[in-house]
Amino acid sequence: MTLTTHDAEAFAPETMRYVRGQFAHLEHDARGTSRLFFENSGGSLRLRAASERALEISLFPEAPSRPGKVARDLARIEQQGESDLLAFFGGAPDGALLPTATASQAMFVLVRTITENVPGTNIVTTALEHPSSYDACEQYARRTGQELRTAAPNRTTGGIDPSAVAELVDAETSLVSVIATSNITGAITDIPALVEAVREKNPGVHVIVDAVQYAPHGVLDAQGWGVDGVNIAPYKMFGDRGNAFTYLSPRLAELGHDRLTKASSRTWSVGSSAPAVFAGFSAIMDYLVTVGGASPATDRRDGIVAGMHAVQRHEQALLHTLLNGTERQAGLRRLPGVHIHFADTAATSPRDLIVPLTFDGLSCADAVRAYEDNGVTVYERVATSHYSERILRSLGLEGVVRVSPLHCHTPEEAEHFLRVTEMIAK
Repeated sequence: MTLTTHDAEAFAPETMRYVRGQFAHLEHDARGTSRLFFENSGGSLRLRAASERALEISLFPEAPSRPGKVARDLARIEQQGESDLLAFFGGAPDGALLPTATASQAMFVLVRTITENVPGTNIVTTALEHPSSYDACEQYARRTGQELRTAAPNRTTGGIDPSAVAELVDAETSLVSVIATSNITGAITDIPALVEAVREKNPGVHVIVDAVQYAPHGVLDAQGWGVDGVNIAPYKMFGDRGNAFTYLSPRLAELGHDRLTKASSRTWSVGSSAPAVFAGFSAIMDYLVTVGGASPATDRRDGIVAGMHAVQRHEQALLHTLLNGTERQAGLRRLPGVHIHFADTAATSPRDLIVPLTFDGLSCADAVRAYEDNGVTVYERVATSHYSERILRSLGLEGVVRVSPLHCHTPEEAEHFLRVTEMIAK
């Protein structure tokens, strides 16, 4: 289920109190200074339970592969984490998991594996891709002698139309790599429609999805979507930095890849495992199940999905407040001197809780500093950055102020942000 602002429903008060109590540094930074953290696309606010659980397990010296009692406990923690990951991804039981230090590293592994093992003359991607996806496609297209084809974005929605990708695919396409949500525009790609469109052109083509931005805000369904690879980064979804996970379809898992000679062909983890990172991820899933109101007996996947749907509905309510305001405060659509890009299509085009802004007579960098001076943390994405240049210029922009709240924020905080924005614009 992909929601729009028509599906907005803020958390009930008791749920809101629970949610806000779970996050560290929600109202104050690490120095104790009050601030409103609307920069969650750069790395989200942290769940205390995820970090605390990971730290607790990381202190154990035992290895989960050993026969001792504590070691067996660690092995069970890791198994639970793997099960939770498959449930979160919506992956097939015979799919595989690739743990890496970063999601960017995983994208290079997937692109390399497919381009080195799957025959083809071209790779298709989009101009909105994160550099880890786009640059991997560019480099491995060059190394394998394939053509790189890049779909342009829709400048009205700020997203990728499935038809724009499909028209570049032919019988010789080896790989399609696409982002699920742009971390600059907030536009959500219709992955099922895209997969259907490209597979009509090439039924066997491998499709991988960068879901780092999408994962904290929407329901992943790797098996239902029919994709071959999906990556996530826990630090973008309330967890810690330094670990990432990628789901691989059964057919991708069987392709030639780096592994120990005696290991199963489905084994993608090389070296000692880290039970702590699995423990931290399970703590995030426990939180989502609670937010969704599911009972402990509920199927794990169903509980996770219920939690994500609750998150989506609340975030759409926040987006509606930011765009349209309240009885007391005008929304971004009605603030003189403020321009919202792409998010103005929120009523008809599914969007993440990201609002790209520009101001009349004020640079993006100066606007960000003005927000900071008024206790609000946001971030500028500008074309002088390698992370943003290709994306912004494909959209006809040189920079935006990216506003990215999280579901732990309240409509009242969104209203406060609007007051600060109106003051800055004057």
